[in-house]
Amino acid sequence: MDAGRAARIAKRSATLAVKYGPQAKLAWDNGGRKAADAAAARVTLARHRRHAFTEADTLKDGSVLRVAPGGVAAYVVLSGDDPVSVHPPAAEGTPPLAELVARADLDKRVTPEQERTRRAARRERLRPRRPRRPRRPAPDSATRSGSDPQALPPPDA
Repeated sequence: MDAGRAARIAKRSATLAVKYGPQAKLAWDNGGRKAADAAAARVTLARHRRHAFTEADTLKDGSVLRVAPGGVAAYVVLSGDDPVSVHPPAAEGTPPLAELVARADLDKRVTPEQERTRRAARRERLRPRRPRRPRRPAPDSATRSGSDPQALPPPDA
């Protein structure tokens, strides 16, 4: 890139930064921080889900049930029909473990084996695939042997 073109690009960039910089800062302050906080909350919830399935895998007849006390998702680890723990750990003001499960539908609980199967199926579904190259037609057996009926005769010497 020549120096003149670089100078024009730098000048244009500076002009746009001065013109739209304050608007970009307002957009980040209003939407960007909220989006970053929401993404961090999803990562934390996924970590708690993994911990719950890891714990359920160590229990006899272990399973995990998702409940939402107070609108916040929590994962209750069950051994059989008995609640063992909750992930994330219960905060102050959250109902006790037995009360969380008392009104929940226990048919919706998931075993660690079902979770592994579901994750493997999702991973396979989302796996990037290379596009298939079209196959070239196979050559005729006559072409391979050199006796093609449409071939030109050898030149006379």
